[in-house]
Amino acid sequence: MWDSVASSNDGDLAMGVPEKDQGYLSLLCLPSSEFLSGNKMIAVENQAPENAIPKDASDGFVVPESNAFGQSFRDYEASVRLSIVENTYRLNHINQTYDFVKKTREEYAKLNKAEMSIWEAIELLDSFVDESDPDLDEPQIQHLLQSAEAIRKDYPNEDWLHLTALIHDLGKVLFHSKFGSLPQWAVTGDTQPVGCAFDESIVYHKYFKENPDYNNPAYNTKLGIYSEGCGLDNVLMSWGHDDYMYLVAKANGTTLPSAALFTIRYHSFYPLHKEGAYQYLMNEEDRENLKWVQTFNKYDLYSKSSVRIDVEKVKPYYESLIKKYFPEKLRW
Repeated sequence: MWDSVASSNDGDLAMGVPEKDQGYLSLLCLPSSEFLSGNKMIAVENQAPENAIPKDASDGFVVPESNAFGQSFRDYEASVRLSIVENTYRLNHINQTYDFVKKTREEYAKLNKAEMSIWEAIELLDSFVDESDPDLDEPQIQHLLQSAEAIRKDYPNEDWLHLTALIHDLGKVLFHSKFGSLPQWAVTGDTQPVGCAFDESIVYHKYFKENPDYNNPAYNTKLGIYSEGCGLDNVLMSWGHDDYMYLVAKANGTTLPSAALFTIRYHSFYPLHKEGAYQYLMNEEDRENLKWVQTFNKYDLYSKSSVRIDVEKVKPYYESLIKKYFPEKLRW
C-alpha cells in the first residue's frame, strides 16, 4: 500500500506508491492551477477576487427555524423521509470502499459520457429528487436556483459565487442514463475520505462496520495511506456528485476561482466543515478555502423551500454567468 502521499505543492509522487497507481495519483494530485485536457494543460483562475471576504455566519442570511417539512434541518432521526434517507446512507457506507472509489473516479475522469452545456445539465435535474436529503423532496433544479438566489441577495457583487451555487450539485447528473444511471449511494449524500479510518461524526456511522475497509489495517487507522498536513488535494474522497462536478469544471477550463472549485468539491464534506473532523489532513490553502465552504453551506442547507423559483425569469442572468466562466459546450 501507499506509505504516504505527496504534497500538492510540488506534485512529486510519494515514495512507496506502487507503480501501477502512480498515473492515478498524478491525476488526483494535480495542482489547483492546472488540469489535463487532451494533451495540453489549461490554466485556471487561482484566487477569489481580492475584495471578496466571507461573511460571518451571523451576517446577512437569516437561518429559518425549520425545513420544508416543519422539522429541524439535517435531522436524521425524525425526518419524514427517514427510511429513504437511512437506506441511501447504509448502501453508501457499505459500498464506498477505497477500491470502488479509485476505479469509479478513473472511469468518470475520462469525461466521455456526454457533451452538453451547463444549462442542459441543469435541465437534466428537473425531475431528480435527492434520496439522501432529509430536508427537501423538490426537484434539484429548484434547490440549485434557491441556493443561487439566496447567495446572490447577500453577495450581489460576487457573481462567481452565484454561479458556484447554481452548479454545485450538477454532478448529480450521474444518476441519468447518459452517465450510467449510478445508484443514489454513489451520487448523493455527505462525503468522507477513503483510505483512512471513518470518523465517528459521520452520519449513520454504524453501517461502516459492513464496509470491507473497516477492518483493513491499511485503511482503518487515523491517517491510513495519508500523511498529516498532506492537503485535501491528495486525499481520495468517497465518490459522488461533488468530486465529479469538480473534475468536469476543471477539465473544461473554467475561469472560476479556486475557492469556487474547492466549494464544489467539498460542500458535502460535513464531517470537516460542520464537525471539524479530518483537519489534520488539511494544508494552509485548504484552511483558507474552507472559509468559503462554511459561508456557502448555510445557503446550500437553509435556502431549501417548497416555494419555487421562476426558472424563466432568472435564466438570462445565470446564462450570462455561464458564458463568462465556461465554454459553450463541456465534456462530461
